[in-house]
Amino acid sequence: MPGVPLPFVLLLLLLAGTPTQSFPRDLVARSTVGLAATAAYPRFGGLRGDNGTARLGLDFQRMLRLNGTLFVAARDHIYAFDLGQDKGTLYPERHLTWETQDRENCAMRGRRQDECHNYIRVLVPRDAETLLACGTNAFSPLCRTYQVSSLAQKGDEVSGQARCPFDAKQSIVALFVDGSLYSATVADFQASDAVIYRSLSPGQAPLRTLKYSSRWLQEPHFVQVLPYGPYVYFFFREVAVELSALGKVLVARVARVCRNDRGGSPRVLERRWTSFLKVRLQCSVPGDTVFYFDVLEAVTAPQTLHGRPAVLALFGTQPNSIPGSAVCAFYLADVERSFEGPFAEPRGATWTPVPEDRVPQPRPGCCAGMGPAAGVVASGDFPDETLVFAKEHPLLHGAVSPAGGRPLFTRTGTRLTQLAVDTGAGPLANQTVLFLGAEDGRVLKVLAAAQRPETTQTPGGTPAPGDTRELGDSRDSSAKTLLLEDISLYDPGRCHSPRGSGVPSRVLGLELHLPGRELLVAFAGCLLRLPLSRCALHSSCRGSCLAARDPYCVWLPSRGCVPFSEDLPSGFQQDMEGSLGISGTCQGAAGDGDKDEDLAHGVRHPGPGPEATVPVPVLVGCVLGAFALGALATGLVATCCQRPAIPKAPPESPCAPRSPAQPPVPRLYPALPPQPEPQPQPQPEPPALSPARAPRHREPRRGHTAAPGSAEPSGPSPPGQAGRDEMLQRLHGGSGRPGTPPGSGSFSNRVLPRAAGPGPPFGPHDRAPVRVDVPPDSPPAPRRPLAQSHSLGGIPANPPGPARGLTRMHSLGTPGGTAWGPRPGALERSLSMKPPLLPKPLLLPATPGRP
Repeated sequence: MPGVPLPFVLLLLLLAGTPTQSFPRDLVARSTVGLAATAAYPRFGGLRGDNGTARLGLDFQRMLRLNGTLFVAARDHIYAFDLGQDKGTLYPERHLTWETQDRENCAMRGRRQDECHNYIRVLVPRDAETLLACGTNAFSPLCRTYQVSSLAQKGDEVSGQARCPFDAKQSIVALFVDGSLYSATVADFQASDAVIYRSLSPGQAPLRTLKYSSRWLQEPHFVQVLPYGPYVYFFFREVAVELSALGKVLVARVARVCRNDRGGSPRVLERRWTSFLKVRLQCSVPGDTVFYFDVLEAVTAPQTLHGRPAVLALFGTQPNSIPGSAVCAFYLADVERSFEGPFAEPRGATWTPVPEDRVPQPRPGCCAGMGPAAGVVASGDFPDETLVFAKEHPLLHGAVSPAGGRPLFTRTGTRLTQLAVDTGAGPLANQTVLFLGAEDGRVLKVLAAAQRPETTQTPGGTPAPGDTRELGDSRDSSAKTLLLEDISLYDPGRCHSPRGSGVPSRVLGLELHLPGRELLVAFAGCLLRLPLSRCALHSSCRGSCLAARDPYCVWLPSRGCVPFSEDLPSGFQQDMEGSLGISGTCQGAAGDGDKDEDLAHGVRHPGPGPEATVPVPVLVGCVLGAFALGALATGLVATCCQRPAIPKAPPESPCAPRSPAQPPVPRLYPALPPQPEPQPQPQPEPPALSPARAPRHREPRRGHTAAPGSAEPSGPSPPGQAGRDEMLQRLHGGSGRPGTPPGSGSFSNRVLPRAAGPGPPFGPHDRAPVRVDVPPDSPPAPRRPLAQSHSLGGIPANPPGPARGLTRMHSLGTPGGTAWGPRPGALERSLSMKPPLLPKPLLLPATPGRP
């Protein structure tokens, strides 16, 4: 084995030791809270008495927290809860009932009785004193205005078309900005006209998106609407028109419109948005093959994340794929920058970016009077070229990447549905806690990875080029993102599910109330009040309290593990980074221990161990040293184990004699006897008898003794000189070719008839001529060229005359002869271009020749 070069071995080891990015593993909850522990939390499932809620269920629709009041929109009712009331109760202090008067017409449209109610789908503050509420009203949507303080109706009803969906299952988002209502929903009974609509503007005509245009909106599901700067942003998911070749693929989008948009000119985009643009939101796990979470489920209001405004969004996988969810953060500056990218247009089956030289100026999508359109007074004054381009190119090429380039948190096997975020948790207000509602009725509390303090930023607030050490960085996320609690909340016995609610355990709403340190969780059939922490479970164990890593809990020596508040005395302890190495173990009811057990829930659970940290330079040096030592050891082993080269022996001559102990060498072709010297024949061969009349002798098998009187020698030894001469004379006697010397022929495909004489009886199968093309082992005779023909004479079938043999002939026969029968003459071998192979046995019955 030749030696392997040392650099090559080192390269192989380096390649083999290179780690590959894998999909992040699901985190294990540090604490699990079951239904037995959450059964005491207050719940609300409907008004006391017979008002229909006890029979039909709550049928939650929407939740709004305004000052210290929580408004809940449901079926036929709006409830107002005082969040300052006793935490052990959850009951509305006031409510209003708004039932439909059009049930008969709804039933005539083919709808079920449970659908013919008034589902309050829109509940937004119009100003500091009034609320706008819109309901489906038995598939005839209406809107009303109510007083915040008394829930008394104010003003008249207005049509809810394009402001509220017809069906309660259809999506809707709405928001008042600058006195105008921005809504996104469907505008018709068949839910075929998706619309982003601005209405109720004093002195302005309504504006909407282009009607029945798949490039603008394609089966959207709206999730959130929020204002930022001079724009209003809409977050939704829709069927991707640019990925239609892949089927019905859902993608997440963010669209924006200008606040001062007044529509286009009478020629192009009249009463339509001139500033509507949309771009894809990308939440994915990086790697050689990028894994996307495309189904947008929830988006938070703008948060201050590491000093920068951002939104956090919850994504899921495609509906027909393996369930999974992820949380990604998006800086609003990155979202705004993405709308300055290239436009997209279809080119065949794919969508490609539009060259910048083809984009008209002012740039489509910008606001009139600002930026590149500073010279344009109103949106209707844009050139027709700009408006036409904006009409045909609402989609931008590219996508908005998440902060840190990867998700903050991922979960497989479960679909998460709702998201609430506290970006200022902990005594220092520097921790980010995620509350995630799941489809199976659980709530996950996650401590997100914190940003590194040495992260550099440019003066504009964006990270420096090449800096990826932000929230969600894989190096930080894998080490610091923790699943603090897994809380089970849905109890079917205490939360009556309304009929047709789909998945009753699905979390439909999360509302965070930080002053009260509580989380409001909404299911279809009930509302639940959940405290942010369960510090009392660790009250008697300092190790368990500190190892829980809960930013809402601190250890106070005089009071134990208590929720953090501003009025706590100094001297409390909290270990958010795990630097103290607390194992979370306690012996007995109080104190610290060293075993991996605690008594936090009354049941012993394995506690988290201390986190060991290794400096990065030491780790890199150890890895390189291990590679170098491994490469050196491998090279030494390969060199020492190298075997000396053994020269090959020359090939053995086929004629070389072998010793008796040496086994015979197998051969592909049988050896032929040596050519004898031509000798004069003293006597001519007597005329042979006809094959039909000549008596035949049974030929003994090779290696057996021949019958008495046989002319062939007995035994496996080669025949003598006299027997060989006689055999050659017999073979070449009837060749029909004058001048052929004896011994010049070949044994291939030759047929030797038996000599006449007495012999043992034979059967009908013994009439075939005997083959002698396998002679005894002897040196082979020189071969003739392929162009030289050979002939073999036969024994005449009739009285004396020329011998008749068999001839190989073309499948079409020869003129003047029989097509498939034997003809007079010798057996001729024609020239062939195929390689010489061992011929197949030619066994033909010896029959009399045809006249």
